Amino acid sequence: MTQRIAVIGAGIIGLSVARMLALKGAQVTLFDKSVPGAGTSQISFAWVNANGKSPESYHSLNAAGIEAHKRLQRNSGATTPWLLETGTWEWAADSAMRAQLETRVARLIRLGYPSQTVTREALLAHFPELRLDARIQQGWFFPSECLLYPGLLIGWLRNQVRSLGGQLFPYTEVIALSEQASGVTLELSDGERWVGDRVILATGRWSAELVSQLGFDLAMTDANRPDNVACSFLAYTDPLPLQINSNIISPELNIRPEGGGRLLLQALDLDEHADPARPVSTEGAIGQAFLRRLRRMFVQTEGARIARIEVGQRSRPADGLPALGFVGGSGRIYLMVSHSGMTLAPVLGELVAEEMMTGRRSEMLADFAPQRLMTPFTGKSGGNTPAYLPAAQ
Repeated sequence: MTQRIAVIGAGIIGLSVARMLALKGAQVTLFDKSVPGAGTSQISFAWVNANGKSPESYHSLNAAGIEAHKRLQRNSGATTPWLLETGTWEWAADSAMRAQLETRVARLIRLGYPSQTVTREALLAHFPELRLDARIQQGWFFPSECLLYPGLLIGWLRNQVRSLGGQLFPYTEVIALSEQASGVTLELSDGERWVGDRVILATGRWSAELVSQLGFDLAMTDANRPDNVACSFLAYTDPLPLQINSNIISPELNIRPEGGGRLLLQALDLDEHADPARPVSTEGAIGQAFLRRLRRMFVQTEGARIARIEVGQRSRPADGLPALGFVGGSGRIYLMVSHSGMTLAPVLGELVAEEMMTGRRSEMLADFAPQRLMTPFTGKSGGNTPAYLPAAQ
């Protein structure tokens, strides 16, 4: 009998697993309270990497995510690529940060992660307009890493789900869910009801709200909290005459190409001022800080302008690691929530669809069962702070 599976949340993770379920013969229905990709998926630095991710099982899952992205694009037949296989260039100026970077690189090499030491001359040759601090005599290149255009991938995934017979209902919020021995029932904001066999919760930073209806608190970072754990500024420039075609992680700015000569900028030390409830002006202190740093780093940026600044809100379980597995008592409701969703979406789509359809759980998911983050519901879900703050994802 064909399994009827609902996916709540049509971001990059929800769409990825919906596609794989449909390929395996499930009857798939997606619900989203807005439009596909309108949440965290569209406001992200979208750096596909396994760089500095611990423990080793999390590193391995992210490394598999990189390969899954490349495999997906290679086999997609898509005429417009969403994945840029640019690699990442990174360097540090002061001695303490350089020592941290060297320690991280040594660990990555032990794990078999592609890493190359590069000279100052190589950095300047690759980025001809770069003004490089005199203290920087070498950097590192991570050739396997990629950048993602989320909108292009989301568009392709939507078309895939539709062509495979899946149904998508935007602007349809799930206001209640309940599980029975025979199936799952969803009460919808339009007054309708969906009844089926299984449900996947792929609602990102809103996951705790639905898990609470199953009788559990889910420990999540509060994405509305105004600080650098929950949020990050993303600054988008107007087109610039710079030859930047790779990802850059530098002491003052993280920089990636955004198409048409535009750049996307991130400065993690500024994120302590990020507040989703308080948009910042491109002409204000934050916008001017981004511009000063960009002009210090590159020639030909005298006329640079910041077009807009967004506050990205992180979808982060409290310990920083993914929560992937069945919740509730019937084995019918599956949770998928992860901070590194941009990197992990394709591989999680493959692994979770296989578990849902066959009952076989991959060893790659062994460390990420959600029960470690769940306690009986008290009415105060979420809010735990993760033990570490990784670099941009």
